[in-house]
Amino acid sequence: MAQTHAKSGDLVWINTQSGEANQVLVRDTHIEIFRLSLAAGAQLQSHRAAGAMSAQCLSGEVRFSCHGQTHTLLPGALIYLQDAEPHAVDCVQDASLLVTLFLHRR
Repeated sequence: MAQTHAKSGDLVWINTQSGEANQVLVRDTHIEIFRLSLAAGAQLQSHRAAGAMSAQCLSGEVRFSCHGQTHTLLPGALIYLQDAEPHAVDCVQDASLLVTLFLHRR
């Protein structure tokens, strides 16, 4: 079954109490918004997004490395990265992130 994504004007609930833990919420020509859940100890090695991005911590704690620095993201913290900036994530405590990608699709 194909996954349904929100369309312009749709209301989206981002809490992790409903639906899948990792879920694409919005996918459109130039934007993708997804919820990413990570277990304590999980690591995302250095990688680049396919555009500019933001990551907002909804719950838990992660260490987010970029620009030669490591930031601790706790609930309510948001970080922004320019187009294709390398970054890595280390999950300290079970966490949920809301990630927004600004893409170059045609």
